Amino acid sequence: MRHLIILCAIMASVLLSGCIQNDTVIHVKTDGSGTIEDTVKLANALIESLQNISKGLAEGVSNANADAKDNVKDKDGAKEKDKAEVQDPIQTMMKDAQSREKQYGPDVKFVSATPVKTETMSGYKAIYAFKDINTLRINQNPENKTGMPADGKDKSKKKEEIISFKFVKGPVSTLTVTMPETGKDKKPADHVKQDLQKNTGESDPASAEMTKLIFKDMSIRLVLEIEGAIVKTNATYLDKSQLTLIDMHFGKIIENVKAFEKLNAMQPKTIEETKELLKGIEGLKIEMNNPVVVSFQ
Repeated sequence: MRHLIILCAIMASVLLSGCIQNDTVIHVKTDGSGTIEDTVKLANALIESLQNISKGLAEGVSNANADAKDNVKDKDGAKEKDKAEVQDPIQTMMKDAQSREKQYGPDVKFVSATPVKTETMSGYKAIYAFKDINTLRINQNPENKTGMPADGKDKSKKKEEIISFKFVKGPVSTLTVTMPETGKDKKPADHVKQDLQKNTGESDPASAEMTKLIFKDMSIRLVLEIEGAIVKTNATYLDKSQLTLIDMHFGKIIENVKAFEKLNAMQPKTIEETKELLKGIEGLKIEMNNPVVVSFQ
């Protein structure tokens, strides 16, 4: 099992650096039920590297087993060679997606998971169904969707940034979406400015370039799709029946020199901290109204 642990550690360390695209669409019906469509993709180059690492580790384990003195002999007297399985990162992530249904809520059921691939990215699309959106819990941090423990630690200890929902059914139903708080220890705005001034100009140019390379393809998108007629909402980004809560393409942040310097200087540890730093940046959609309320029928 040691080769699995090594592979998990490698994948976790790379993914946590930002090589992930996560697109989540929550479809909500007028009775409060619905589905979650969750798409997670990684760079093809990363997938290929992980597969090569897994293959090399598996071959090493197989060779060690073949040379071991306690190898079992078959009926013909030949040595039975224990072959370690080569791990497919996408299949590992898809299996994890299936086991993750209860993290979304007690009545959420896994429906399906299928591989997806583009010219530059590979991953999976998972579908979940829920009966009551009041019990739904959405973690806006995609770190828990990679199928790998962070820093070798248990996944339950990962930072959760939960979005909660309150649905009241009626002739005109109301859905209230509450975004996670930044935390009680959030620094006042003037302290944030002082930290920015203190850190500005101290970043290593080589480190900054590496950060750009790692984060250039990262994106996080979270959308509510209302399956009904919207009567009223305070949502900032409304397009027909879609309410965009988060749409952050880090490639656009990198193109904005001031935004990138701010992000690189402060190094936020959560999605909520990142949203706070990047609010108002052109090209990004970050819902700052909290809660977001939508009435529909």
